[in-house]
Amino acid sequence: MVNIKTYRLLLFLAFCAIFAQQAKGQDYPWSLQYVTNMQTINPAYVGIWDKAGLMVSTKTNWLGIGGAPLSQYASYFTPIKEQRSGVALNIQRLTVGREKRLFFTGDYSYRVRLDFKNYLQMGLRAGIVNYDNDLKNYQPYPDYVPDPYTIADVSLRNMTVFGIGAVVFSEDYYVSLSAPQVISNTFNADMTNFSSSQNFTTIYLSGGYVFGQPGRVRFRPNLLVAATIGKPAYFDVAGLVYLPAALHFGFNFRSTGSVCLFGQYTINDRIKVGYALDYSVTSDIRKFQLGTHEIMVGYDFNIYKRKYAKPTYF
Repeated sequence: MVNIKTYRLLLFLAFCAIFAQQAKGQDYPWSLQYVTNMQTINPAYVGIWDKAGLMVSTKTNWLGIGGAPLSQYASYFTPIKEQRSGVALNIQRLTVGREKRLFFTGDYSYRVRLDFKNYLQMGLRAGIVNYDNDLKNYQPYPDYVPDPYTIADVSLRNMTVFGIGAVVFSEDYYVSLSAPQVISNTFNADMTNFSSSQNFTTIYLSGGYVFGQPGRVRFRPNLLVAATIGKPAYFDVAGLVYLPAALHFGFNFRSTGSVCLFGQYTINDRIKVGYALDYSVTSDIRKFQLGTHEIMVGYDFNIYKRKYAKPTYF
């Protein structure tokens, strides 16, 4: 059972979610399978598991449309033995048309025990993002007349990444609050003060609860709310089914009008293979593309030779 302190925290975070509706949207490049890879949007998750691990993924948006977003992600994360903390190194590449962003970040987390069952874990993220945009090769006009706003490239601009996060959790539930990019980076590409790149702060509030008994089929509903000032609020409702045979699968309904199906299988308690398909059901873009696809592969390292009595759901 969740104690009264936890109920108060959940009530407070629910109020934050209602307030977040006055802000708008999500901008940070994150995983379709974020429900089982929360470290992609919250640095506090680093070290929450007893094992170290390596995770790589690739996501292709709107298959069939040239220049659509493409992202690759790689992360190594590990708990620090007897330190109640964890660290991670992350590399992420995002390409949209001729625009390219390359993220190099590190995460650190620290855990505090609230009572016998509940924990608070806080995290920081820091690094750089390398920005490149081949503006002069865009052709905005059919007669190939050069546009004065795109005659100069934006090459190798380095910007700062700084993020924060926190998660309250037990074996059955979690509540997560994070802002993986707090700093709003911007720069001007030419003498006309044209802003070529700007990153806005996005806040993510997420929570889930696992129903059922260990060793049997279990179900986890999950809710994520993301908000960015000046953009529409974003909601993601998910449901996961955990099978005893190291397999879980689920679905997402997104406020953007898309549906996502995903699944993950664990081999020999070490190798994880996941796949997700996201398809728009309301937007007109569905007529021109074959959905968004993501493949994830992970490997766990038992570097501290620990034995595990219970599975980890968050």
